[in-house]
Amino acid sequence: MIIKRLLTPPVILVILIISILTLGYIDYITSYEFGFFMFYFIPIAIGGWVLGPRYAILLSVLSAITWGLSQWYSGYVYSHVIYYIWDTVIHLISFLILGYILAQIHKLLIQERQTSKELQDALNQVKTLSGLLPICAWCKKIRNDEGYWQHLEEYVKTHTDIQFSHGLCQECAAKIKDEEIHTAASESMNTPQEHTKPD
Repeated sequence: MIIKRLLTPPVILVILIISILTLGYIDYITSYEFGFFMFYFIPIAIGGWVLGPRYAILLSVLSAITWGLSQWYSGYVYSHVIYYIWDTVIHLISFLILGYILAQIHKLLIQERQTSKELQDALNQVKTLSGLLPICAWCKKIRNDEGYWQHLEEYVKTHTDIQFSHGLCQECAAKIKDEEIHTAASESMNTPQEHTKPD
C-alpha cells in the first residue's frame, strides 16, 4: 500500500528513464559484443502500460537515442554512417510499435472493465419475471408464491421496478361511452314523465 502511494507517475517516469540510461551505459561498456537491445523493451513496456501512449513514445525515443549513442561511442565502426542511422531508426520504430501497442491494450482493458462494471450495475437493478405465472382467467389476479391471489398491478410492482399509470385504451373508452349512453337512455325511458293539467 505504501509502495503504491510512493509510485506516482512522475516517480515511475524517473525510474524508467534511469533504467534506460543504465542500459545505455551497460551497452557502452560492453561495446557491440553483448547486445542489450531487447532489455530496452522492458522500461518502454512498463511506461506504455502504466503511463500511457505519450510516455511510451517519449521512452521509445529516449531508448533509441541512448542505444544509438552507446553504439556510436562504444567503438563499433560502421562501414557507412547511413547504416548507423538505419540501425537507430529501426530500433526506434520497434520501440514505438511495442510501447504504443501495450498502451492501447491497457486502455482497452480499462474500458472493458468499466463497461463490464456498468453492465453489472444495470443487471443488478433489473428484476425479471420468469417461469409459469398462474393467472385467473376471469379476474386476471395472479397467484403469488404463498398461494394468495394478488391484483396484476400489485404482483408486478412487488416483483419488478415497474410503476403503473392508469388510462383507457380507445376500445374500452368507446365501450364505456356506449354503456353510459345506453344507461342514460334506459333511465330516461323508465322514469315516469309528469303530466301537467291544462288550465
